[in-house]
Amino acid sequence: MIKKIKLSVTTCYLIPVDNKYLLVDTGYNNDKNRFYKQLEKLRITTKDISYILLTHTHDDHVGLVNEIVLQNTSCKVIMHENAIEKLNTGKNDLSKSSYINKRIATVIRLIRKFSKGGFPIYSTREKDIIISKESSFKNLGIDIDGKIIYTPGHTDDSISVVLDSGICLCGDAAANMLTILGTKHCVIVIEDLKEYYASWTRMLKENITEIYPAHGNTFSVEELHKHLNKQKIQNMRVIKR
Repeated sequence: MIKKIKLSVTTCYLIPVDNKYLLVDTGYNNDKNRFYKQLEKLRITTKDISYILLTHTHDDHVGLVNEIVLQNTSCKVIMHENAIEKLNTGKNDLSKSSYINKRIATVIRLIRKFSKGGFPIYSTREKDIIISKESSFKNLGIDIDGKIIYTPGHTDDSISVVLDSGICLCGDAAANMLTILGTKHCVIVIEDLKEYYASWTRMLKENITEIYPAHGNTFSVEELHKHLNKQKIQNMRVIKR
């Protein structure tokens, strides 16, 4: 059974594997106390986390990688090959990103809550698992019924987990946040909208029934069908820092 860890803005997920867990994403670095409290409620410790899978390298997803690996040095980190260099910078790269629509751009700029993009630098280790293409967990030596697929668009290092049970843990390849502002299940910032929707099409080809996003509640895969290609590039707004 998948366990949820709801942090300040990010929902992380624990997938059972060999009496321990694979953790999907980690939240912000300043989510540390909240993260440990959530683990305690679940009666889980960092020693029970055998793997961390990073859906992409933004600070609200990778902030606690160093913390967890420090506590459990045997834990292996799974990432796309494009994530390696980004993890070494300690900063979000938003140079190619735009807000998904004008309303989002206006609200985020007004409340000034958009992250500055900092996280502790992480240097990959020999034991870590680097993904360059679609990979089944079994082929990676991990006893989980499912696979990892490449889902770019939000970033060029975005990956998602597709389980044989029909659940897709997608990171920011889809979202369920700020729907009142017309996000239509897109995350609020995107590098390449065409690639983003191509990743939706890729997910829809799988036997998926439910989406587990990093932001917002779970939702039916039918919502992807419903909102596919509804956002338009001309309506996006460049991020001004």
